[in-house]
Amino acid sequence: MAIMISYSQCYSQKKNWAPLLYYMLRLLYKDLLKSSKAIRIHLICWFIFIIYEMSILQLVTQDLRPFLFYFLFYILNISTFYFQALILLKRGTTNTKADFWRIPLFIILEITVYYILSLVIGFSLTELTIAEASEALFKMRPIASTLWRGIYFILYGSAYYLLFSYNDKKRRELIQTIENEQLKNDLLQAEQDFLRAQINPHLLFNTLSFIKYAAKKKPEEANEAIMRLSGIMGFALENNSQTILVSRELEQVENIIKLNQLRFNHTLNINYITRLTNNQVTIIPIILLTLVENIFKHGNLLEKEHPAEIFVESTDEYLTIRTSNLPNYDMNVESSKTGLANISTRLEQFYKNNYKFSYTMEDNLFKTELVLRLKELIKPRS
Repeated sequence: MAIMISYSQCYSQKKNWAPLLYYMLRLLYKDLLKSSKAIRIHLICWFIFIIYEMSILQLVTQDLRPFLFYFLFYILNISTFYFQALILLKRGTTNTKADFWRIPLFIILEITVYYILSLVIGFSLTELTIAEASEALFKMRPIASTLWRGIYFILYGSAYYLLFSYNDKKRRELIQTIENEQLKNDLLQAEQDFLRAQINPHLLFNTLSFIKYAAKKKPEEANEAIMRLSGIMGFALENNSQTILVSRELEQVENIIKLNQLRFNHTLNINYITRLTNNQVTIIPIILLTLVENIFKHGNLLEKEHPAEIFVESTDEYLTIRTSNLPNYDMNVESSKTGLANISTRLEQFYKNNYKFSYTMEDNLFKTELVLRLKELIKPRS
């Protein structure tokens, strides 16, 4: 039992070992990161801890026991540590109400086994008579020091398990967050691909019908229509990116306007204004085209007193897009505003609080306005 008395004397000196054990626990946890290095890291940590503890014992007691004595006791202590962390707590918990009585009961049994094994090691390696052994067995100081030693490693085993569980939870949450972001990006990409595919079936059909008609009577207009349609189809099929230059999408706006003017013999009334003082400003694709498409799909552009308006302006701080048109109340199918709802969703997902988008009826005109605050945006990929 001399080893227990020595440890008791060491503790009586009030040496603070908590920082060393804390760093040891942090290092031991690294086995989660690279399992191939786990054994080496654990051996190094325990070697440092044992050397440190033995040095303190030597300074305090000036007495060292045989190597086998310490070897067996440290095997017991280290085994207690891992049993508590990796078996009792990690595998023995069920996350049910039964844990409230099962875990304390198992810990009591664990301390009891630790105490019995400590006695076996102590008596087997110490030359004591039966009387001396019986006397030592019932002394409070050896009993208290032995129990404390077991509780000591059980507590640090529990701390290691809690650190293990906390970091594992954070790691899984991080992985889940990354997966959610990836899923969100995939969804945005799918929506973008879908919208590109919709530019626009009825526009394609009507344009082809016009080209068939104009090929005989207006060949020059048919040729221009083919070139404009080719530009739109090429834009729809080109490699998708997260953002696109506004000037690039404005090219397709001009193509759509020109195609519709050709189809309606230049009778559509449209005021198209662009003021790009910042030519490098970008936007997520199809937003502007959807707003313009809505004008031709749901608007009455034949009234000279109420021309449709498309206004795009960019500065170093803001990108502003405004549209207005007289609604076509004679349409057989009413607008479901799914395109506008889709715009709202995509803007919220990409720009968060750095945008303002609204649409409303005002003075018999349907108006939309989108303002992007460029200064606070994270620079997107072009």
